[in-house]
Amino acid sequence: MKIIKDKEFLRSIAHQIDLLNTVGGGVSETYTEIRKKKKSAVINVWAAGVNPESFKVVLHQNQLTIFSVLQSHENPQMAVPMFNRIFTLPPQVDLSRIEAIYKDGELRVKLPYHDAALHPRQIDIKQI
Repeated sequence: MKIIKDKEFLRSIAHQIDLLNTVGGGVSETYTEIRKKKKSAVINVWAAGVNPESFKVVLHQNQLTIFSVLQSHENPQMAVPMFNRIFTLPPQVDLSRIEAIYKDGELRVKLPYHDAALHPRQIDIKQI
């Protein structure tokens, strides 16, 4: 048995197999990574066969839901869920500044921290 050494071919065929599995009733294999930085956190999501229009990012209170659906062109009311992930956000995330960017097959959700979380200040104690 020969081992295929062409990595680009393997990536391409893996993408096609995952897409066929999803269309045939399977679930899209996704990879999610959370990176914490000094001033923010970033959620990266890679989902084979998922186009950018299928992704949805919803914020409700401190919960961020990232999901994608496969919409039927013949019947717009019929949709198949492909991916769903819920993240509970910590209090240092500035909910008003969250942004999502899709580029080269990767969805990146940026979670900037509040300025107060980055620069703590000491509170003076008053004596009465």
